[in-house]
Amino acid sequence: VLEDLRRFQWDFATFKVDWALDGPVPWRAEQAARAGTVHLADGVDELTRFAAQIAMRQVPDRPFALFGQMTTADPVRSPKGTESAWAYTHVPLDVASDAGDEGLTGGWGPAEQEIMADRVERQVERFAPGFRSLIRARRVLAPPALEALDANLHHGAINGGTT
Repeated sequence: VLEDLRRFQWDFATFKVDWALDGPVPWRAEQAARAGTVHLADGVDELTRFAAQIAMRQVPDRPFALFGQMTTADPVRSPKGTESAWAYTHVPLDVASDAGDEGLTGGWGPAEQEIMADRVERQVERFAPGFRSLIRARRVLAPPALEALDANLHHGAINGGTT
């Protein structure tokens, strides 16, 4: 056990956005419209690029995201004809640079949170054109907010360490 503790590493930080939407997500892929959770990446090459950026401690320019459609999964989550949704992605615990050239430093102040939330929304928009026009409200949970909500989420590391 002690040897395992010496090798312990935190997993990557998490950046999450919640949305109240005025309608269902306009996915290009019909199957995504029926799924409770959608994985957003344009194939293995984009996933590899994302993982490389994270490994180099860069905030990814096209963040791989898990996207949850809560009303699709459970119709009582929001009024009929609307959608309650969220997405999260990973960012480095210690940011060295921004692969998106928007100056993100990992300080996650209000301006950086808005830039990153917009970046996540652009990623969703790639797979669901018109998504952003449906947003009624959004809530951003950057790594410090996730840790403030739950001290076990050190820097927003939702997995509690690497395996």
